Amino acid sequence: MIDNPRSQRVRILVNLSRRSFRLKQGLLLVEGPQACAELLRFYPEAVRDVYLHSSAPSPAIQVAREALEVTSWVHPVAPSVMKLFAPSAQGIAATAELSLLPSDKLPPAEALREGAWAVCARVQDPGNLGTIIRIADACGLAGVLALEGCADASSPKVIRASAGSLFHLPVYSGASFGSLAGVSAENNGCLVGLSGAAETYLPAFTASDSVAASPLFICLGNEAQGLSSEEIALCNETIAIPMWGRAESLNVATAAAIALHAIASARIR
Repeated sequence: MIDNPRSQRVRILVNLSRRSFRLKQGLLLVEGPQACAELLRFYPEAVRDVYLHSSAPSPAIQVAREALEVTSWVHPVAPSVMKLFAPSAQGIAATAELSLLPSDKLPPAEALREGAWAVCARVQDPGNLGTIIRIADACGLAGVLALEGCADASSPKVIRASAGSLFHLPVYSGASFGSLAGVSAENNGCLVGLSGAAETYLPAFTASDSVAASPLFICLGNEAQGLSSEEIALCNETIAIPMWGRAESLNVATAAAIALHAIASARIR
């Protein structure tokens, strides 16, 4: 039973909330039954340790049983200690090798050509980034590009918000918008940016030939400012989501859900 809050192991787990420490240790922290189950299913070789709340609910206990098939390192943890490093774990957490995430800033050309990608430009809220990863997964996109200035994809909050989708599709981090634009041009791609000021609406775009471009990059901007004028200038097209009520704008994750689903549906037809 892990019950000493001052033990070295617990100090390491607590500090995995910090990006610099995750990089130093080469570890990420995964919280919750859903995310842990997907980690075990898709990257069993990357699992290091599993931590089970001593009074865990049945979903967490079931995941712990699955974990015993890939690792013998399943540790019972006292409730007061679990709160210190995984306050939203719902009974179970795990550490995994950080190397399971792509280390390159952009995917190789052959992967880029696989289809449509969600692009996050300066999306700084971990919950929003994780939700967008989950939406991209649900829509069958090729992956997500979290450009420089975004929340860190290895953050426990991002992983939790993705509900395990981080382990289903590649998420590349750290490229500049300019370098993405260059790679897109080299591969005959199309950069389409979401902007409330755009003159082309989403339904018109999904009915056009541009929606079938491959690679297609659907660019979502910062929560407060959206895409910058410089970023918009690098896009091949800009589109707006039509709104008929009195709302001034949409949350970036809400806009992502509407746009990515509409575009993915049009590409399947």
